[in-house]
Amino acid sequence: MRRTSALAFVLLFLSLFASAQSRPLLKIDGKIAAPLTITAEDWAKLPRATLMAPRGHSKEKFQFEGVPLKALLDKAGVFDPKKELKGKQLLQYVVITASDGYRAIFSIAELDEATGATANVLLADKVDGKPLDEKEAPLQLVVPTDKRPARCVRMVTAITVVALD
Repeated sequence: MRRTSALAFVLLFLSLFASAQSRPLLKIDGKIAAPLTITAEDWAKLPRATLMAPRGHSKEKFQFEGVPLKALLDKAGVFDPKKELKGKQLLQYVVITASDGYRAIFSIAELDEATGATANVLLADKVDGKPLDEKEAPLQLVVPTDKRPARCVRMVTAITVVALD
């Protein structure tokens, strides 16, 4: 009887672990070539970066680690590396949404290295080498060039690209 209970517990644990790995971590949609649903497993395969930035309203800087927002937008087909950003592309913006409904907006132009000053925006999953705490997780947007942390969205779950016509 104990052996059966132990086996059932192990199977339950493994199924919960597999479920967590395949559960959506981030959705990227809107007016894009390739809408994405990124799981924790997908996230682990993305290019990573680190940067120093304040955490919340603190003046002290912390080391954030995660995936550059630009890399995610590239993967979704928002930017064409062969073409200069111009014309109708400049009428696009990105909405970052948190699980509590908080949102922030970036124009496509400000996220482009050639035109914008906020090209180094990061979707962090770690700070000072540790996972984000539950008030920030699963992902936190880090915008080191902003003077106030108003666009440092915590609990990020979605990115939507919108195009004005």
